[in-house]
Amino acid sequence: MMIKELLEYMKRAVLILFLNFIIHFNTAYGQNAAMIEGIVIDENNATLPYVNIKIGTTTNTMTNSEGGFSLKISDAQFKDSLSISYIGYKILKIPVLDLQTGLRIKLIRDIVNLEEIIIRPVSAESIIANAMKSIKQNYANQPFEMKGFYREIGRIDGNYLSFAEASLNILNQGYVDQDKKDLVVINKERSLKKVGDIEVNNPFHAAVKGVPYTVLENDIVKHPGAVLGDDYRSKYTYHISGSTIVNGEDAYVIEFDQKDGIKKALYKGTVVVIMSSYAIASIDFELSPKGKEYAQSDVPFLQRPMMKVLGYSIQKVNEQLSGKYMKIKEKWYPYFYKIETIHRVKAKKQHIDGYLHVSAELFIPQISEQPKNNYNKDKVMPDNYVFNKLTDTYTDDYWEGFDFIKPTSSLKVIAEKLHSNK
Repeated sequence: MMIKELLEYMKRAVLILFLNFIIHFNTAYGQNAAMIEGIVIDENNATLPYVNIKIGTTTNTMTNSEGGFSLKISDAQFKDSLSISYIGYKILKIPVLDLQTGLRIKLIRDIVNLEEIIIRPVSAESIIANAMKSIKQNYANQPFEMKGFYREIGRIDGNYLSFAEASLNILNQGYVDQDKKDLVVINKERSLKKVGDIEVNNPFHAAVKGVPYTVLENDIVKHPGAVLGDDYRSKYTYHISGSTIVNGEDAYVIEFDQKDGIKKALYKGTVVVIMSSYAIASIDFELSPKGKEYAQSDVPFLQRPMMKVLGYSIQKVNEQLSGKYMKIKEKWYPYFYKIETIHRVKAKKQHIDGYLHVSAELFIPQISEQPKNNYNKDKVMPDNYVFNKLTDTYTDDYWEGFDFIKPTSSLKVIAEKLHSNK
């Protein structure tokens, strides 16, 4: 081998060793996995929440509400590329060997001129109607398995009432038999006993039960309900506000709101529908200002008189829901759900006057068309289950080989405070 060729070979070898060192330097899960952390931003340096991040064909993680992410990378994935996708932005791919911790990944908008794409008159109402008619063609008809990371938080203003996380296996019954209930099995769970130096305190001495099932029941494609259901669509106004790109496919962006004069608490929001197939790729909505005065609290009807006797005043202020879907082969599958309710709570004796936030997020990093796990009755999570495996410390390595979503900065502060008190 010539001296010049030998020097070039040595340079390449040193470069590969250096890149491998960068990736392995932040290893958190042993010799066969590395942890990369970063943030995803747009062209204006604003952070992007709930961005889909994957290696190969498997969704590995997504950004949190502040655009941050943590990602485990195994030795077997070093030859692959990291794919970052977000509705309305160009897909970005980065070779794994080019990754390092502390990444700032900038996505570029994929702008579409709606007038250049639509070649025939079309109404927003007809798009929604076709989307609902096309569910069987666009979504899985047979049961499939989802592996998910779940986070549930209850707080009054800045005071935490509860904090729970879990790794779940979910048997989704498919999108044809809407009456057949999805099943949940818990792999691992934890609930915080403290937030910083302060004990988690629940003055209501009550808990919201079976929330993962509530989240799944709010899959708007499977359960259109009061948003896209046949009996409700006539109560809304729809209009095409623009178009976007979803993983290379053109899509309509449709905004909706409840009609004037309807004395019900309905919703306003945005739904993204693929032009070629009428598949719903995402939906985000909240209570419409037009009907908020009719909103009922989430306290069960029979418990409301007792709450009044105890001196509690509870009024729903808002309700927010989000659902996002990804295409695998020719079918669309859910990869993220979020629900949050906000109530104004007053209680003179307990000196409570604030806003009660109850939120739940379910991220689906893995989909299996052939369920592999056991969903016998004795393993399935009960409808009234409350996460109660208490832990004193908050550490990411608690999840070992399970997928998880990086905590927001506020939760990271909690983690650091708890860790310093060990």
